[in-house]
Amino acid sequence: MSLENARELYIKRSNGDSPETFSTVCGVRTRSLQMSNAQIDTTIPDCDDPSAPIVATAAPGRQTLTFSGDGLFVSSDSGVAVADDARLQRVTNYQIRVVGYGVFEGPFMVADFELSGDMEEKMAFSATWVPTDAGTLTFTAEA
Repeated sequence: MSLENARELYIKRSNGDSPETFSTVCGVRTRSLQMSNAQIDTTIPDCDDPSAPIVATAAPGRQTLTFSGDGLFVSSDSGVAVADDARLQRVTNYQIRVVGYGVFEGPFMVADFELSGDMEEKMAFSATWVPTDAGTLTFTAEA
């Protein structure tokens, strides 16, 4: 068992060429990958003893996967391309790489994108990516 570095949780953007190559989205300082599962209530009261305590049960429902990051905006090819993906509502292939776990890959949209800063600081950005097609989203476990 080993502890992993948070900086090795990162996102890469496809250049859209064939063959496809991916470039790291530069400048990301804090990042998070969230996987959540909605719950479908499957609770059924005891038919033989309706007065018995009811135990809640659930089944997995809709799954949500989001990657978010923020940091300093780097006006490199990948930084400008991410901003353009948001502005143009463009769906692009991305890879979310999680050291010690694996890689999610497929079409993502930039759901939220913000540029901000103080007049005496470097420009910062914040972005959130969500997959657009569960049928083509893949996960490859780390070997």
